[in-house]
Amino acid sequence: MNKTKRGLIITAIVLNFCSIALNTYIAILSFITTPVVAANIFFGVYELLSVAAYVIANVLLIYAIADGGTHFRQRNAYYVSAVIMILVLNLFSVSSILLVVTMFMSDWVWVKPKQDVYDVPPQEPQDDQKEKERKIATLRRLKEEGKISEEEFNDQLFKLL
Repeated sequence: MNKTKRGLIITAIVLNFCSIALNTYIAILSFITTPVVAANIFFGVYELLSVAAYVIANVLLIYAIADGGTHFRQRNAYYVSAVIMILVLNLFSVSSILLVVTMFMSDWVWVKPKQDVYDVPPQEPQDDQKEKERKIATLRRLKEEGKISEEEFNDQLFKLL
């Protein structure tokens, strides 16, 4: 996960916490207004449920970017689940737009800053491979020195490979 995606997701998390605070305030107001009517109670319960959904979505988003974003594109789909929850809660909020943009943002190198590009170091030959190469070199040397015949060389080489 590059720094741009991480930054957009963190911004969306902060905006969701603001939505949690606002929805909690609205829920409290709907319960303490007088006269108490069924519509106010229904609206307050709805706001409390949306607060719970925002909290769950934020937990999923935080888990998705934890450990350097290793959980971002897993089979468990924590990120996608959080995005769907936020889109259902508020389709045109800034946080939902940021999360949708982040979802479709590419992981290509041109998006990442130069220091973010993950270079894969060339793999060292394994010990078994090095041992085989050493034995082949020894067989070649013995053949060139005339200590073994071409047929013996081929037999030993066949056994190694």
